[in-house]
Amino acid sequence: MTGKLFSTTRRGIAGILVAAALASTSLFGTVGKASAETTLTIGIEADLAKLDPHISGTWNTFKALSHVYEGFVAEDLLVADVPAPPIVPALAESWTISEDKLTYTFKLRQGVKFHDGTDFNAAAVDFNMKRMLDPSFQFHQPGAVGMMQWVWGDVASYKVVDDYTYEIKLKQPNSELLRRMAAGGSGTPRFISPAAVEKYGNDGINANAVGTGPFMLTERVVGEKAVLTKNASYWDPKRTPKVDKLILRGIPEVATRELGLMTGELDMIATPSPDSIEYLEAQGLTVFKGPAATVYPIWLNFKEKPLQDVRVRKAMAMAIDREGMAKFLRRGMAVPAYGILNFGGPGWDPEYRDFPYDPEGAKKLLAEAGYPDGFETRLDWTMGGGGDVNTRADAEWIQRDLARIGIKATIEVFDNGTYWDMLAKGIREGSCCMQVSWGETGFFWLDLVLTKAAMPPNGFNSGYYDNPKMDELLAKARSAASEEEMIKTLHEVRDIVTADAAFIPVYTPIQVYVTRPNVKGFVLAPQHWADSPGVNRE
Repeated sequence: MTGKLFSTTRRGIAGILVAAALASTSLFGTVGKASAETTLTIGIEADLAKLDPHISGTWNTFKALSHVYEGFVAEDLLVADVPAPPIVPALAESWTISEDKLTYTFKLRQGVKFHDGTDFNAAAVDFNMKRMLDPSFQFHQPGAVGMMQWVWGDVASYKVVDDYTYEIKLKQPNSELLRRMAAGGSGTPRFISPAAVEKYGNDGINANAVGTGPFMLTERVVGEKAVLTKNASYWDPKRTPKVDKLILRGIPEVATRELGLMTGELDMIATPSPDSIEYLEAQGLTVFKGPAATVYPIWLNFKEKPLQDVRVRKAMAMAIDREGMAKFLRRGMAVPAYGILNFGGPGWDPEYRDFPYDPEGAKKLLAEAGYPDGFETRLDWTMGGGGDVNTRADAEWIQRDLARIGIKATIEVFDNGTYWDMLAKGIREGSCCMQVSWGETGFFWLDLVLTKAAMPPNGFNSGYYDNPKMDELLAKARSAASEEEMIKTLHEVRDIVTADAAFIPVYTPIQVYVTRPNVKGFVLAPQHWADSPGVNRE
């Protein structure tokens, strides 16, 4: 089903890219400079945001953080062709779960060192837990409490048992706890060197990331690049990096990423334009394509007067031609999305439909709501982050569709880091909508966008959707005794969100990476980031 669902069509690259490629030497310099040091340079969709894992808020940034920091467990991103990566031990070599599913006891890996040479142990775990959860702790990170509610919301207590044993007790069972511990992108429970926090302070961690991972941060040039260096003493010999340096360059302009790849300035890029894929393949580059647990929903601002009427929100959903956007704007590199449950996550149903594309019906709803001539508003948008490409075009498509039913929207576009900060504060007055890609291999992201507990500044319920039923149902889904019960509850969540027209799902993209022919060992995981230690540049 997945292969059929995500079948693709491709178009040649635009003429401007071909012309620019001919002039690429002047843009990127010479290719293939000899060096004894092996470097892998990846062009990603935006600059990195905060490097403090407990408050970092983008998938794009997690492409770096996942290599620097580690937690109790991880997802195995080297297993392909699975709906969700399996959970494997990381800094916890094993764990037990009590019969009532309320107590998790982690046996920690011994002999592990942080990048600064200090020991990883239960005391270091406790330091990090307090930093995330205890407001009285000297090095408490205030932003982590709301940011990481999706991980720690069910925690009752935590403590050191001995030097290499740590215990966490829950208030209620959470069937997704281990997967939540392995995830990232909206805060992540990975462990920072306590000595580094004490030395640099909470704010200093953003420039001095010190974890236990296979790579160490050795340089950060904001707006340009992050340089990660091989951790030669990494605890897992099987994942010791094959390259000496991994450089992540944030390049929002998709054509610049593509040109950098063609000329050899970059070894790999994430998310080329759908228009370019066929052309890049024709140049002998290697294209990896596959689905990921993603959906692009539109957050609707419940504080804006017109949108307080459900008929207006439904009209906006009915105005957007999702089929056309996926087929023509995305060139078949996406499929329309319906309902808040995302592809790749529990409970997703390929047959589910929420609102039809019906501009005439939308106009009637607007008139019934008292807006026969529509109204004026604003779309707040981002230039893009992890997995995003040509997002301005999305905004313009939606702007055009809304205009057809009388809603006149202007567009303001922001860089990805600024945009996420705005989203965390709530949609600003005068704006009807914001959009980012989200969706996960679990349903835990819904805790961050649907619940009252996640209203700004404690989460990303940025449109101020207030339905108390959401908190109750998501708690029920977390504590479900069986997968069947969990999915039944998630379907109830989905149906209520649709009835309230709280979000407008738009499309699910196909993720794409492209490498030069001499890059070997890359695995496209069904996740928003990849594992790089095994990638080599021959």
